[in-house]
Amino acid sequence: MMIKALCLTLLLGFSVTSAFGAEDLDKFDYDPSKIPVSEQGTADLGELQGVPTPLVEYIIDSSGSMGQILTGKKTKIFVMKKLLSRYLVSQWTEKTSSGMRVIGSRRKKDCKDNYLAIPPGNAKLGLIEGMVKSMDPVGMTPLYDSMKEAYKDLEKYDGPKRVVIFTDGEETCGKDPCKLSEEFKNKNVDLKFFVVAFGLQGQQETLQKLKCIGDLHQADDEEQLDKMFEDLDKDLNPNKNLFVDSPEPQATVMLFRAETPNEIYRRFQASYGIQVPPGRYYAVVNLKPKYRFKEFIVPPNKKVTLKVKGEAKFKANFIDGLMKVELLNKNRKVVKRFNSDAVVSLPPGKWNFRFYRDPFYEKVVNNYLVVPNAEYEYTIEEAGVAYVEDPQVKGIYVFGNRGIMMGNHVTNFPLVLGKGVYEIRVDDKCIFKDIIMGSNKEVVKLQCSKVKK
Repeated sequence: MMIKALCLTLLLGFSVTSAFGAEDLDKFDYDPSKIPVSEQGTADLGELQGVPTPLVEYIIDSSGSMGQILTGKKTKIFVMKKLLSRYLVSQWTEKTSSGMRVIGSRRKKDCKDNYLAIPPGNAKLGLIEGMVKSMDPVGMTPLYDSMKEAYKDLEKYDGPKRVVIFTDGEETCGKDPCKLSEEFKNKNVDLKFFVVAFGLQGQQETLQKLKCIGDLHQADDEEQLDKMFEDLDKDLNPNKNLFVDSPEPQATVMLFRAETPNEIYRRFQASYGIQVPPGRYYAVVNLKPKYRFKEFIVPPNKKVTLKVKGEAKFKANFIDGLMKVELLNKNRKVVKRFNSDAVVSLPPGKWNFRFYRDPFYEKVVNNYLVVPNAEYEYTIEEAGVAYVEDPQVKGIYVFGNRGIMMGNHVTNFPLVLGKGVYEIRVDDKCIFKDIIMGSNKEVVKLQCSKVKK
């Protein structure tokens, strides 16, 4: 049974919302047993390379510059806290967890403002969420001291040690973190530094001062930072054995043990994956509508990739099927072509749509989320159709704003125009002025015989 999940009306520029807030995705206010099993979803097996699991500590720069606006009204620290909390909670397990050291969050102009907020291996879920929320952009950036203390935090661990530094600037306390990094390399220990330079687009000098610390990654907006967490996670958690291929990578996955089907065992972001013991499970991906996989097995020494599959219904509403539509992949390659007002089946994913009618109208909509078992309607309201009737086929001239000629067309064929005011000329005796297009419900019919002389 198809569920109408979303009806988007496009006003003055196709306003599209394709991602859900963390609050909505993380709610567990439903009975999972009542969600229909999606038989098309698959659980694919792969080989798992068993390697020692690193112990990780994150150094979070909460200095004053992190209070700067990144995009819109969101500050750097707001975006960082949002994604960091989501990531750490997603990766949290009962037996192991990452540590977190925070710099510059308590006092101004204090290079000793550097403390261990979450000890490695001892974090509790509530502690993670509470500590991340409590960070404020206040002070300095003592990278050198925080790196030195992070090593001490991890020193007694026998396996690989990893330190990930999230910062929007260089050392501000007069020391040399690059020199310290070289000293650690000479210790002949399995220690590796990663640096995520956040919001430093175009600041090459600062980036060079961070590059010498360790593997440098750059993120300049929320989407890039989220992708950075995903990429880093592959190095930091090499033994994950359960992944979910979802059309919305940020969707929360609720994992249940088969023997306790109504009790959440783990909750994680689809794009990150998770490490679980071998056993029988089922999972619900918190999409709209929710997507439930049938029971699956995680065998020993294997990894499982759950793939969300199935189709959705889509209809682009326009006038008399006159709008042409192309479904484009991320490389702008055409996957499917169809006309408006026809109900078509679409595969899941984030797609780009091209709505067009040659020669005058084109609009591209990016990152439109399509979820299996949903029905979507897209009402195009920023265009209209004009039709010039004449006993004979004649050429016409179309003029847009400020009297600028847009091009030629012919009579007796529909003419799709974007929102605006137009002038259409057939000849000196037949001129249609002030033709308003946009939000038209019907074809605007124009006849030369009705033009006032």
